[in-house]
Amino acid sequence: MKYLNFFGKQIAQISLGCDHYGAAVSEETAMRQLDIYVQQGGNLLDTAHIYGQDKAGGPSTSEQVLGKWLRANNLHEKITVASKGCHPYKEDMSHSRINEKDMMLDISQSLDQLKTDCLDIWFFHRDNPLMGSDEIIDLASMLIDKKLVKHLGVSNWRTERIEAANTWAKAHGKPTFEISEIQWSLARCTPETWGDDTLVCMTEQQRLWYEKEAMPVMCFAPQAKGLFSKLLSGNEDRLSSNAKRRFLTEENLALAPKVQALSQHLRVTPAAIAMAYLTSQKNPTIAIAGSSRVEQITETLGGADLTLTEEELAFLQS
Repeated sequence: MKYLNFFGKQIAQISLGCDHYGAAVSEETAMRQLDIYVQQGGNLLDTAHIYGQDKAGGPSTSEQVLGKWLRANNLHEKITVASKGCHPYKEDMSHSRINEKDMMLDISQSLDQLKTDCLDIWFFHRDNPLMGSDEIIDLASMLIDKKLVKHLGVSNWRTERIEAANTWAKAHGKPTFEISEIQWSLARCTPETWGDDTLVCMTEQQRLWYEKEAMPVMCFAPQAKGLFSKLLSGNEDRLSSNAKRRFLTEENLALAPKVQALSQHLRVTPAAIAMAYLTSQKNPTIAIAGSSRVEQITETLGGADLTLTEEELAFLQS
């Protein structure tokens, strides 16, 4: 397992994504995945207040499962937990929930479900572009002042908004956003192919900004729903309809032979190449590994130590 320094703490460059725990992924399977992840050296869990919510404002099954597992194994001090709040309710994605009432409601429920009194990392799960970045920083400051959160982050925010918020925060002695989470993988996609215009997918312009700022990025869907693994094993038909819509493009199909050539040369799986593409970037990058089956986690972590050279990255990117 590779690690990066996050404000004096070593955190794994492969995080365990816990999105469907307690819902599509049974509690039993989730517990087994968590055990394997930690045994392999992992120490960073990614969840959110909205993960596993059956109805608006309801409990997060993901956070509940993690809280149960963390307490049972006495791992609150050893594991870094990243959660997110203020996501619009799924029934009305156009209605922002970035306000004091919803923020405090979400953080209090998350802390209760995770069975802790302070979160390591907390993200604003979506942006509200109509709201001033100074207002959002002021809101976020409350979480730090109340010692409910150690580090602030943003999920699905564009870099220009992050820069504006942090510039204002530094000028006024406020806490800054220290980490970002967006969609990023070797396979390219867009908010349009996802069917969600509130989503942010990595672009070259944004990547250069993150590299310049040396800002950590957590990357969701780093395997592009298993695109390359399934294509190269002749199981394209096993791709979900969502995976086909989001990632099955001519551009990504052209990448498959390169992934195959590099995986054969390095004697690793296509999954390992996809993860190493992210964890070998110049800026601090964390790939969020998530799956519905125990064996998928084992396969993904099989290449956790792999680092691609600049030449190998250039080969994939050319």
